[in-house]
Amino acid sequence: MRDTLKQALCFVAISCGVSLLNVLLNPSALAINTNYAPVASDVVLEHEFNNIDHQELSSYIDILMDEQPYVIVLDARSKEDYELAHIPGAHLADHYHQQQYVEPLAEAIRMVPIVVVYCKGGDCEDSIFLARDLVYKHAVPLESLYIYEGGMNDWNTNGSPVQSGGVR
Repeated sequence: MRDTLKQALCFVAISCGVSLLNVLLNPSALAINTNYAPVASDVVLEHEFNNIDHQELSSYIDILMDEQPYVIVLDARSKEDYELAHIPGAHLADHYHQQQYVEPLAEAIRMVPIVVVYCKGGDCEDSIFLARDLVYKHAVPLESLYIYEGGMNDWNTNGSPVQSGGVR
């Protein structure tokens, strides 16, 4: 047992020594202090949906409460985040609790020409996940779905009005 342990420690020591020697002698070796996976400040998430920007979305605010909607806005965030602040007229559609929030709206969502989905923005992917579920689980046409990539972060940055509580 001791011989095996000695051999293992010797192997590790020699491997580390050869690796360090390679780093010192080889100019194209990996730099030990370099971060090879930096965090991007402007994250662009890839998805197959149309994008909508703040200006276009804010132009729909006045019609979001119509009886026969032309546009439906879905907030893919949690109930807590929705109640704290959401886009006025947006429906709570928590991606993780779709049975409770999305299924009652599914028929209306399929009928409108524009469905906008948002979450926090930035690297938040809940809006993309919800949009994919709308297409594949609820038969919403792909061409009617739009992602507001800026999400609530962008909405707040632009000083747009928000609604709080459980009221749309």
